Amino acid sequence: WPIWAKPARSSSPATASADLRATGFVLAGSAITGCSRAPVRTATPLPTQPEDFWPGRSEQYATICTACPASCGVLAKVRDGRPVKLEGNPDHPVSRGGLCAVGQASILSLYDSHRLGQPQAAGKPASWEETDRAILTALDSIRKQKGAVRILTGTVTSPSLQERIRAFAATFENARHVVFDPLSSSAILDAHEDLFGTRVLPRMRFEKAPVVAAFEADFLGTWISPAEFTRGYREARLENGKPSAHAWHTHFESHLSLTGGGAEERVRLAPGHIAHALAALVSRLASRAGAKPPALTAPAGVLPEKELDALAARLWNARGRSLVVCGLADVKAQKLCAYANQLLGNYGTTLDLERPSMQRQGSDRAMAGLLQEISAGQVAALFVHGLNPVAELPLDKPALDALRRIPLLVSLSSRADETAELARFVCPDADPLESWGDAEPVSGTVCIQQPVFRQVGHSRPAMESLAAWSGKPATTRDQVRAYWRDSIHPRHGGGQPFEEFWRAS
Repeated sequence: WPIWAKPARSSSPATASADLRATGFVLAGSAITGCSRAPVRTATPLPTQPEDFWPGRSEQYATICTACPASCGVLAKVRDGRPVKLEGNPDHPVSRGGLCAVGQASILSLYDSHRLGQPQAAGKPASWEETDRAILTALDSIRKQKGAVRILTGTVTSPSLQERIRAFAATFENARHVVFDPLSSSAILDAHEDLFGTRVLPRMRFEKAPVVAAFEADFLGTWISPAEFTRGYREARLENGKPSAHAWHTHFESHLSLTGGGAEERVRLAPGHIAHALAALVSRLASRAGAKPPALTAPAGVLPEKELDALAARLWNARGRSLVVCGLADVKAQKLCAYANQLLGNYGTTLDLERPSMQRQGSDRAMAGLLQEISAGQVAALFVHGLNPVAELPLDKPALDALRRIPLLVSLSSRADETAELARFVCPDADPLESWGDAEPVSGTVCIQQPVFRQVGHSRPAMESLAAWSGKPATTRDQVRAYWRDSIHPRHGGGQPFEEFWRAS
């Protein structure tokens, strides 16, 4: 209906007459439109009612969030066959019902109109038959010439996908899987490898640590596993639902973060002084333990001496129930952090090395070595999955030119990103909400990723693509089931028949 309004005082009678004529035209058009028949839409019922399905009623399916390598457990709310909401799964033993904002928003990628609906060859749409035939022909030539094949991925928490990558690499004489994380924790893994001989990321148990000292580590916001850490941090700071008088958190950072904003004590330092503050804290702890202090010293007058003295006393009084974390991408700083936790006796209580975290496995050293191989023209084939190195690495023009010269560059990106534009073939991966998979975020804790939506377009899960290029095509579901039957069920089945164990899982 039109909105009636009085004409402005300055309007002339002619203008008012024109307005009335326009209004009459609108009314006449509305009447004519209202007389036409609406399009016929037929609602066809299902010929056979699916089990446990009622139109309009929501169902929830347990699966895994793949927005980041934290691999939190989620419940996907599905209405009439369409996922509409993701929430944390309270029964998941790691995330325990937590889900960050990135995980909440990851459902939007399922309905993204920019997803690639089919493979591309040399920038043009192609069929899977043509693409597989061309890639297999190129791989046969590389095998005969004993060329180098590299598979570049982000952290892969799926044991089934890791097994498939190993099987694919085993078909070549010179193949290697390179793992790189743009938000890297490589310094933590390298430091523990130098100190303990094993390249692991210890699982940080914030729920057991009422006293926390953090150095440039936004563990409630973006660092490693924020949903898991937030739940543990909250538990350690509450007693019978009320704030604990024994909880204390001192946060050292160069800019305001979500974690620093909630700390009891927030210390602002220049970025170059964070490692010096950590070394000063370790020196105070070492003097109390009668151990050797670190050699790193800071310029006079730049560190908060009183705050460091008080923090060292708190940590020392909470030995075995404290936690020191550091987010700096510096191996020396991470060694200092590990030394502090060793002096406090935190390994085995608030830091778990027996069941370490699998949520960050990337190696900056391995990535640097791969870039050197590419620059030297030593890589015959490069498969990229879960990464966009052209956008996520500071590559100069010679490095980009070397990337273009790789004879077989295959991107498994689901979108036409910067790396896909340089690739010879783009084989789009399916969305996690429409494909099978699994995840092991913590050693010994394995969960199944099940599809909750019928696959759209002609994308294909990366596991199926690697199986096809290995000469043994198989669906993702069959590969996941086979791995669980052969590797997971013997360890965790408890004498249960596999089918019962699979359905329960």
